[in-house]
Amino acid sequence: MYFNGTHGGRFGVIFFFVLSGFLITYLMFIEKSKTGHFKLGHFYVRRALRIWPLYFFSLIIGFVLYPMAIGYSGLPHDENASLTWYSLFIANFDHIYHGFPTANILGVHWSVCVEEQFYLLWPLVFIACGQSKHFPWVCVGLILSSEIFHAVVSSKLHGGDYHFISCVRYLSLGGLLAWFAFNHRFKLEELLARISKQKTRIIYALCVSIMLLEIPISIIFPGYKKLFHVIPMLFFAFVIAEQNFGKNSFFKISSIPLLSWLGKISYSIYLLHMVAINIIFFLFTNSSDFVVAKAIAAVLLTVLIAHLSYKYIESPFLKLKNKFNV
Repeated sequence: MYFNGTHGGRFGVIFFFVLSGFLITYLMFIEKSKTGHFKLGHFYVRRALRIWPLYFFSLIIGFVLYPMAIGYSGLPHDENASLTWYSLFIANFDHIYHGFPTANILGVHWSVCVEEQFYLLWPLVFIACGQSKHFPWVCVGLILSSEIFHAVVSSKLHGGDYHFISCVRYLSLGGLLAWFAFNHRFKLEELLARISKQKTRIIYALCVSIMLLEIPISIIFPGYKKLFHVIPMLFFAFVIAEQNFGKNSFFKISSIPLLSWLGKISYSIYLLHMVAINIIFFLFTNSSDFVVAKAIAAVLLTVLIAHLSYKYIESPFLKLKNKFNV
């Protein structure tokens, strides 16, 4: 799998997709329950106000400011990414057919584009069968179809993991969890209550260990790598369910103010973290020492940039977005 070339990046994207599928679907069920209907137009406006301002601001950085900075430094820069494809939210297909962007700060945008493609299509699925007994089977069918597509088609493409259909399995799993949580909440809470706090710790420790040991396990069992994504996607679904509906959690993320605040600015952190990393490495180009110090500086700068982005770029549009809430 290609997800950003690192374990952390790949796991982060899988979690991001499962969580997004859960949140979007659960909010749809809530809106339908409260108002008796689901306003498609309002949904699209809310998603645009949430995603577009920072997304297009980051495109200005990637396609305008970054090349200018490279030019001033005297280094050559030949960008192979297409501004048109990125502006139309099909950067994931740009990755597949044209390769990874030259500007590494544009490397994360593909997953936001997958999200936008999901936002475009998923409400139509919800309207068609969200209130029927067929919805969970649609989710299961999409998960299985996505798995087959990835095994047969996208695994043979360069960067095939970026394909929307390859990512549908994660988003649909989140949607399936949302359906179950909304329609069978007491059953879900009962199931989670049977898992003691000690067993919850064991599940966390075991799954995290398996994910960290992917490479040595794959060497021993080569076929395991093809199914490796199943463990993190199921684990992340468990984490989402356990954190929101479990009574035996050994900790709650929402109870930690710092993590809650970082979650609020997580979109900015995700889109702009490579900007901070590039700034740090540009400022300390000739320093091969102090790797840990540079990493810490990059993290702190990322959080600062994300905070400023949230306050001055995202917040005004989020206030406007509230006018279209349920």
